[in-house]
Amino acid sequence: MLLQDLHESLNVTWHTQGGFRIPWNYGEVEAELEALQHGAALLDFCEYGLLQLKGPDCADFLHNQCTSDIRSMLRDGWLETLFLNAKGQIEHLGLVLHLGESFWISSPTAQALANRFSKYIVFDQVEIEELPWSLLRLQGPEAEAIAQKLVSLPPRWSLRKYPELALARDELGLWLLVPTYEASRLAQRLLEAGATPVGREAWHIWRVERGVADLPEALGELPQEVGLAGRVSYKKGCYLGQEIMARLEARGNTRYQLMGLLGQKEIPSGAEVFREGRPVGRVGTSVESPTHGAIALALLRKELAPGDQVQIEGWSATVSGLPMR
Repeated sequence: MLLQDLHESLNVTWHTQGGFRIPWNYGEVEAELEALQHGAALLDFCEYGLLQLKGPDCADFLHNQCTSDIRSMLRDGWLETLFLNAKGQIEHLGLVLHLGESFWISSPTAQALANRFSKYIVFDQVEIEELPWSLLRLQGPEAEAIAQKLVSLPPRWSLRKYPELALARDELGLWLLVPTYEASRLAQRLLEAGATPVGREAWHIWRVERGVADLPEALGELPQEVGLAGRVSYKKGCYLGQEIMARLEARGNTRYQLMGLLGQKEIPSGAEVFREGRPVGRVGTSVESPTHGAIALALLRKELAPGDQVQIEGWSATVSGLPMR
């Protein structure tokens, strides 16, 4: 059985995004949010592709491409990183796994990232390969207990690689990389062990309420403005966008920050935000929260504060701090 067939058997509703069919929900979004907050939510990040970099220069090459200190990574470690352009703006984001002789990069824009790598390989001895593996996420307070029924877990912020499974563990749960032909079988075993299938609708609500940025907010923006400065190493040497990062570290003069919006009605994703007739930002991800109603993440000018009123396509919205209370 393919993973999409398993989704169908669970009465999934699909949503098309960037050319991918995304599992959107399985019925009641409140139950899926409950799994994220108090249980073990199983999500399929089917738009993520997996790249493998290998060769004598792969560590140095990757170090010079991303914002993280790859040279200081320990074997069997992993991290979240960013790939910037020359202006310091985010082009790609993803997970980096250190497997010893090679590195894996899982990203929602893997094909474009592979093209970028090919462009910058000149004399470097680096090989790029796309691997047919799928990315699942098991998250929530019960995630570790359920995963332990199937496999031994690595310490937090480290990984464990098996022939047909790689586990990367953080404080909220686990990323599971599995060959695509095995993904359905693994997902079924996790569901039988007690996990709850959760679609992307609940995931977006969960992260908007908590102020966790993703591609809709991050793409084309500075890491410091969208809450992703933690993925930037200010101690490493030259990499694309490093000059801008060093300047921002020294001066700290960003103009925008990630904030929340509470709307009177559905807030259009990507819409421009105005205050007293002047543009002050743009909307990122917009969702309908069972707790807060129409809410969104937005990149807004720093002079705005929680409680300020703004206008979006003629409707009023209230600026909120993050996470939303």
